[in-house]
Amino acid sequence: MPDHPTTPSQRTPTAPSEPAYAPVNVVASALWMVAGSAFFVGLAALVKRASDEATAMQAVLYRSVFSALPVLAVMAARRIPVRSSGSPKLLLLRGLAGFLALFFYLWAVGHIHLADTLALQQLAPIFVTFLSVLLLRERPRRSHYVLAAVCLAGALLVVRPTRGLASLDSAAALVSALFSSAAYVTVRALTRTESTERIVAWFSFVAAALSLPFVASAWHPLSLRSHLLLIGAGLMAAAAQTMMTASYRRAPAHIASAFSYASVPLAYLLGLLFWNEKPDILSNIGIGLIVVGGVVIVATGKTRHAPSR
Repeated sequence: MPDHPTTPSQRTPTAPSEPAYAPVNVVASALWMVAGSAFFVGLAALVKRASDEATAMQAVLYRSVFSALPVLAVMAARRIPVRSSGSPKLLLLRGLAGFLALFFYLWAVGHIHLADTLALQQLAPIFVTFLSVLLLRERPRRSHYVLAAVCLAGALLVVRPTRGLASLDSAAALVSALFSSAAYVTVRALTRTESTERIVAWFSFVAAALSLPFVASAWHPLSLRSHLLLIGAGLMAAAAQTMMTASYRRAPAHIASAFSYASVPLAYLLGLLFWNEKPDILSNIGIGLIVVGGVVIVATGKTRHAPSR
């Protein structure tokens, strides 16, 4: 998976509605990612409001179905086929990773502070950097190892095994970040041959198909309020996913990921305003370490390619 846009001679032939990498535009990537992050926090807030009735798996199903509908409408209007242009296995892999990331994320949203959840989720860009060692044969800079240790120390301050059951809920957000990193890497690869809309639609299809059996086997009715909250979450997810995918199309993953940290202060503010959530001093220190270490590690340039063996 290349880190820079390919030249016309290197691109896989695609239909006009299925563009390859757009030219690198960091400003546009940043704007798309910040906007997507704001909608992503909105999604979390709506699911948290509904979590007194809805299970995490119900939230996954609603999010998947109602985020797919507007995307399919856009695809129909623009005559973008749902069928893959050449990467169906990678689309399915992205869907599986995204489903697991989404389930653990929404579970955490309903059980711990919003700021804690978003901060732990922001370990994903760090995992992206080190996942490139396995997938792209890149070697992180030595300073990256130190910064990664700082971020993980911050994560431990948020998760804190000494908090008992609460630490398991926090760990769910950590697991979500790990699966999210795999999803982010596949998204960057998929933008070479697949349209943004198709990537988002396939993720929704896979997540809906995987969550439906769990929801059907343990269904319980929801109030109109919860239905509306979860439908709104699905629509916000469609906007967030489209914006974030557009961001990754315009810059390498390690650059685009840096701007996703805008979600942490937004989540902190919403948690304080709507739930009077005030993370304790250790959690605040941990959130700070994750944000500062993460921004630096993803913004300090590319990793180096390892020599061929």
